[in-house]
Amino acid sequence: MDIKTFWKETFAGFILKNFLIALGIIVVVAWAALIAVDFYTHHGEAEVIPDLRGSYVEEAEILLAKKGLYPMVIDSVYVRGKKLGTIIDQIPPANSTVKRNRPIYLIINSRSVRQVPLPEINDVSYRQADAMLQSMGLSVSNVEYAPSEFKDLVIDIKYHGRSVTPGTRLPEGSTVVLVVGSGLGNSQTIAPSLKGMGIEEATQTAQSSTLIIGSVEYDVTPSGNEDDYFIYRQRPAAGTSLTAGSRIDVYLTKDKARLKEVFEEDKKKEETDEQFF
Repeated sequence: MDIKTFWKETFAGFILKNFLIALGIIVVVAWAALIAVDFYTHHGEAEVIPDLRGSYVEEAEILLAKKGLYPMVIDSVYVRGKKLGTIIDQIPPANSTVKRNRPIYLIINSRSVRQVPLPEINDVSYRQADAMLQSMGLSVSNVEYAPSEFKDLVIDIKYHGRSVTPGTRLPEGSTVVLVVGSGLGNSQTIAPSLKGMGIEEATQTAQSSTLIIGSVEYDVTPSGNEDDYFIYRQRPAAGTSLTAGSRIDVYLTKDKARLKEVFEEDKKKEETDEQFF
C-alpha cells in the first residue's frame, strides 16, 4: 500500500492527518499569541523612572508623559518640614525601569497643615506643659509671668495674642505663649463682672484686673460649640476685693433665661442687704 492510499483510504491515515492539522493550527496560534503579547507588553522596551520626590503632581505628570508613563496618587500623609502638596515617595522607586503605559504610584504630602488639639496644660508646671506641647507638634515661643496663687504653674495660653482654651485646634508647628504664675501679688484689686461674657472675653477681662479664671463649669457639656456659651454666675462675685493673682470660678450656659434668673436673684439679694443695713 502506497502513501497516497494510506492517507486517503485508511482509518489510521485519517486520524494521523487530522492530528497533524490540529498540531499545525496550535503552533500557528501559539506563535501569533507570542507576537501579540510582545507587542502589547512592549517586550524589550523599558523606561527609567525619574526621581519625582519634592515635585508637585502636575510636574510629575509632565515628566512621566515624556516617557509614556502616568502618575497615580494612592495616599496622602502629613510630613512636617516638607512642602505641602509635594511628592514624598513613589512606587517603583527612582532609577528603576518599567514598561511604557504603566502607572507610577505616588504618595503626596497633605495640601493643608494638620490641625492638632491644644492639650489641657492649665495648672501644670511650665516644664511639663512644654513637653506636652512638643509631643503634639506645638512649641512655646515665650513665657509671661502674672500674679497667681499657684507659682510656676501655667494659668493661660495665648496664640497670636489671644487666649485659647484646651481643645482648640491649632496648625501643627504653631508656637504659643504661656502665662505662668509668679505668686500672689501684694496689691488688691476688684473682681470685675464677667456675666454675659464668653470664656475668651472673660479671661482677658480678668487678666486686665490681674486676676485669672479658675474652674470652668458648663451646665451642659459642650460638643465643640463652646463659643455659644456665656457666663451666668461667678465666684467670687463682682465687686469683691481680691489679692492680685486670685482666681474667679465661672459657670457657663447657653440658656439666656438662666442668666436672667441669676440676675433677678442677685437683685433681690442686694435689696435684702440694703434693708438689713
